[in-house]
Amino acid sequence: MRQTFTAATALLALALVSAPLQPAAAQSSPFAPRLLVDDKVITYYEFDQRMRFMRLLNAPGDPAQEAEKSLIEDRLRLIAADRMKLRIPAKQIDEGMAEFAARFELPVEQFVAILEANGVARETFRDFVHAGMAWREVVGAKFGPSAMASIYESDVDLALSTLALRGTTRVLLSEIILPADKRVKAQELSAGLKGEAAFAAAARSHSLGETAQDGGRTDWRDVGTMPQQVLGALNGLQPGQVSPPVRLSDGRYAIYMLRNIEQKDSVTPAATGVDYAILRLPGAGTPATEATLASLQARVMTCTDLNAFGGELTRQTVAKSALPRDVAGRLAGLDENEMSFYKQGNIQVVLMHCSSRVKSAGEPDRNTVRTRLAERRIGGQADLYLQELRSNAHIRRP
Repeated sequence: MRQTFTAATALLALALVSAPLQPAAAQSSPFAPRLLVDDKVITYYEFDQRMRFMRLLNAPGDPAQEAEKSLIEDRLRLIAADRMKLRIPAKQIDEGMAEFAARFELPVEQFVAILEANGVARETFRDFVHAGMAWREVVGAKFGPSAMASIYESDVDLALSTLALRGTTRVLLSEIILPADKRVKAQELSAGLKGEAAFAAAARSHSLGETAQDGGRTDWRDVGTMPQQVLGALNGLQPGQVSPPVRLSDGRYAIYMLRNIEQKDSVTPAATGVDYAILRLPGAGTPATEATLASLQARVMTCTDLNAFGGELTRQTVAKSALPRDVAGRLAGLDENEMSFYKQGNIQVVLMHCSSRVKSAGEPDRNTVRTRLAERRIGGQADLYLQELRSNAHIRRP
């Protein structure tokens, strides 16, 4: 899917005039092996080329570390494709190169000319695209059939209810938060409470939430920042009605009274902003954080799902021209509901592209939703498989 990224294009142009790239340390031969991944060689030339390429695209992280990591992963992707006897035709690779260049609003020949002017060979770009396309074939063949079969009707129902609620801007709620061992009490309150006065009295008596003394009354909440399970419970409620009990990510139970709904402006023009989320997790590189990332990659299908993973989560919609420079560069390579991972000191950052336009209120059909859910599940399985390939590979310096 082609998208417009004016900020990324400007960033690329800026690199041409303000950030001349320095080569890696000279070697006796640029084609000497720098790394071996099983029996596949990564040369110093390839490392220097990949580092230049990533710098030019303003890729996050340390250029040397990220270049080495991406080259190792590309070798693993191609090894996996070879084992499955998968081949990408030359014409298909050409089309992939054109698609990548189009992300920067450039025809492929102009994009390649910019690369070559900065010391990056066409073959470097081609190899990068080839590895990505080969990996998509591997992932599709390995996980595609089972992923679609693993999407149940209840998954589609929940996704559709979430999409329906996103047709509103925000909701006004009252809440009652109960301990994890009070499921039965939550069910009793949900079934028995009628009217805002009764709900407020119950909140003051039973709720553990910070809003208890205010009768459970909360401020307006943007539905885009709310957990998916809460959105599912609110779907179909009218103001004054009480939700069924909701199991929160920390194990506690919550019930909600919907007090008001504020609708989106139906005349808001499309394609005027970029909706994105940033999740910051402490302890970058620690086993606990790496485990959280693995779980996140396997489970997160939309930006709303990030609510279940703790950390510091921010989400906002801004005009493309107002995007922070580093965020604009990273978003350039992401389709909707795709994520990018990078570190800022001791903080692991997860950047997710939620949407690049204001969607219409029309609801997608069930098959479309099922396909999107399967694609997200395949993405998580693919990331875990790549980690497995790296763990089993023999990676060494000669």
